[in-house]
Amino acid sequence: MRILVLAPGALRHAGARAFADDYMQRVQRLCPAERRAVRESRRHGGDEERARREEAAAMLAEVPTGADLVALDAAGRSFDSDAFHRWLVGRMEAGIPAICFAIGGPEGHDPSLRDRARLQLSLSPMTLPHELAEVVLLEAIYRALMRWRGLPYHR
Repeated sequence: MRILVLAPGALRHAGARAFADDYMQRVQRLCPAERRAVRESRRHGGDEERARREEAAAMLAEVPTGADLVALDAAGRSFDSDAFHRWLVGRMEAGIPAICFAIGGPEGHDPSLRDRARLQLSLSPMTLPHELAEVVLLEAIYRALMRWRGLPYHR
């Protein structure tokens, strides 16, 4: 199984980029994984809906055939670490070729992406900046994969 993280734009904050790069490298040692930045739409006063639609279309175009799409959304389903591990391993054992985690922009996801998603996942009931959400997501994936491999989790 392959893991793909989709997000609008590059990670700009140096601290978030360092953490995300570190966790992505750790995840890549356990399974194929990558981050793809889609074009971040410009936001002009009142154009938030257009920006969400454009980013959703760009993300949906990146989802490989047969992949499960997971939309990160504060209103989505919450997992503790054990439940996330069971969910991820269950998808792997079901033979899913890839899981794509889509991180929304400042206004969240367009309904077209949320409707296409197999799961809407909440990392927290609080709204997180997409850079922080990416770090939290990658850490959760790494923790679940370490447990799946029977390896001790190292911080």
